[in-house]
Order: sequence, then structure tokens, then C-alpha cells
Amino acid sequence: MEKNKKIYKIGLILLFIFIFIYLIISLNIFNKDSLMEILLSGEERDRFGVFFTIFIAILMVFFVPLSWFSPLAAFFFGLKGFIYIVIGGLIAAILSFIIARIFKTEIAKIINRIYYRKKRKVSLEEVSYQIEKHGISYIFFMRSMPFIPFSVANYVSGISSVSVRDYILGTVLGLAPGQAINSYFFVKAINIGRNPFQVLFAALIKGVYVLSIILWKRKSKFNPKE
Repeated sequence: MEKNKKIYKIGLILLFIFIFIYLIISLNIFNKDSLMEILLSGEERDRFGVFFTIFIAILMVFFVPLSWFSPLAAFFFGLKGFIYIVIGGLIAAILSFIIARIFKTEIAKIINRIYYRKKRKVSLEEVSYQIEKHGISYIFFMRSMPFIPFSVANYVSGISSVSVRDYILGTVLGLAPGQAINSYFFVKAINIGRNPFQVLFAALIKGVYVLSIILWKRKSKFNPKE
């Protein structure tokens, strides 16, 4: 039985690696222009919204930044673009969470390499500790703050002991407000020629939101400096 489990895990790991390599070589997924071409080519197909949502969810599982998709969603779907981002982000979050729960040891090594490719103010150990201590409130905090990449946060949460319920609720509640504001801003920016004043108003809203996030982070009990 134990031997079968090891074979099963090795098979899934190899499949994950194969898909990752395919996405990089065939679709060039870490190139924004390449992703834009792929999405533009599928815009006219039936149920493009479903295709867009599943496509970005898969890419986020493989560490493509969520922030890349906010302007694309606004371009393709207008103000309701944030709905596709939130649903796609949630799908990616759940898939990544499951993968991390199954392959805790292997995922922990991969995430460490990815996260520490550049200098970070907050260690993964601190993030993991806060997730386990505060649950849904820290998941919400983490989704609202840009201090840890979305995909990395998914896997770190899966490695931790946070409950599935807290993880999903914290993810949705943390993603929705910011993405709604992003969609509004990008839609107005796309149509800047029609009404420049609306762009300024959208920028003001986004600025107030970012400022509130910064102030919240400084005052928050989760701030590692405190």
C-alpha cells in the first residue's frame, strides 16, 4: 500500500512538471504579450468567459501573477471583469491548496526557492505561523496585501493547518473588494478618451484604497515588525 502511494505521488509530480514545461514552451505563459494573443484568439468563441476563467486559474496554479489578469478582465468584460478574476482566483487557490496538502514536503521546497529568489521583509515561517494562529482573518489580510504573491500564498496556506472553510472565505473576502476597484479603474483608463475626469475619479478611488491598505498594514496586529 505504501509503495503504491509513493508511485502515485511520483506520477502526479511528474505530470505537474510536464504540464508546467508544456505551458512554458508552447504558450510562453510568463510573457504578457503571448497571453494576450492567446486570449484575443479565443475572444470570439462561445463561452469565452468560461474559457478565460479556467485558463487564468490554471496559469495561477503555475505561478503566473494574478495582477496580470486584472487589466485583461477589464478589457474583455468591462466592469464585471472582477467577477471572472475572483472566480478564477478562487479555483486556482483551491487547486493549489489541494496540491500542497497532498505534497507538503515537495511543495515546501519549491515554494522556498521561488519565494526567496529576491529579498523579502516577511519570512515564510512568519506567514505560516500567522496563518495557523489567526486563520481566516490572516488569510483575508494576506489577500488584501501585496506583500506575498498570490500563488505562493495559496501553497503556503495548503502546507499550514488552516481549515478549508477559513481559507476559502478569507480568499473570497480578501479578493473581491480590491479586484472590483481594479476593474473600475482599468475600465475607465481604457476609455480615457471619452471622459478623462472619470479616469481621475477612478484613480482617486484606487489611491484611497491603496492608502487604506498601507495604513492598515502599519497598524495591523499581523505586522511582523510589531
